[in-house]
Amino acid sequence: MANPLDELLARRPRTEYSLRLEPARVAEFHERGFTCVERITSDAELAWLGAVYDHLFRERVQAVPGGYFDLARPYESEGEDRLPQLLMPEQALPALRETAFWRNARAVAATLLDVDASRLLGWSHMIRKPARIGAALPWHQDEAYWDPAYAYVALGAWMPLDPATSESGCLRFVPGSHRGPVRAHRHVADDPSVHALQTDDVDDAGAAVEVPLAPGGATFHHCRTLHGSGPNASARPRRAWAIEWQIPPARREAPASRPWVDEGRSAWESRRFR
Repeated sequence: MANPLDELLARRPRTEYSLRLEPARVAEFHERGFTCVERITSDAELAWLGAVYDHLFRERVQAVPGGYFDLARPYESEGEDRLPQLLMPEQALPALRETAFWRNARAVAATLLDVDASRLLGWSHMIRKPARIGAALPWHQDEAYWDPAYAYVALGAWMPLDPATSESGCLRFVPGSHRGPVRAHRHVADDPSVHALQTDDVDDAGAAVEVPLAPGGATFHHCRTLHGSGPNASARPRRAWAIEWQIPPARREAPASRPWVDEGRSAWESRRFR
């Protein structure tokens, strides 16, 4: 019997998709900490990615050990997934690195960060908000998840495979929040076995901007930009694929104080897959 992933690989479209980033988008990224493009890949690739995505989540593929879990619930807890995440799917399917989305996202990231694309390291994750029950993702900064022994120059590229609307849980950002430090975070429900982080330091959330997107559009945000998303109240899943782009991080003279990282690392290392 043929391997389903092999069959999907055989159907991968080899189409190119050119993208020109307008100077106004670059200026917006530096001023507000985020920007977007209306389209970053082709219809054919988007359809193929949808099939790949559905297979990976249906089979709960763990591309890295423990790499499939629900962001909204404690690890290995019983119950229906509300916000499942799959880490580094490109490890299970390297062809994802050959997609137009990956290539174009890397080129845009290099322009926005003003670095040579050859210096950028990329890794990705997929998050699925099930129809009607998909959980909200609280306000957070991406850098809050990362090793505080290092300093980062990084951004996230996020592409929906379904309409990302206010109803389905599109991303929302706090303009200008990338200029400040990493704010104090905690694990959702104050439980380190819940992977998702949130910050309560969001006095500026009243200025938040929602960015609805059609399938195949993309947002780009600085690693310190406050962002989150609402629940999915729509009748269809909200599927999204995100890539984190960063130059090799530089070790700090002294690690930043982020106790939630240590708490989360301990909870992760105690999981049964270890």
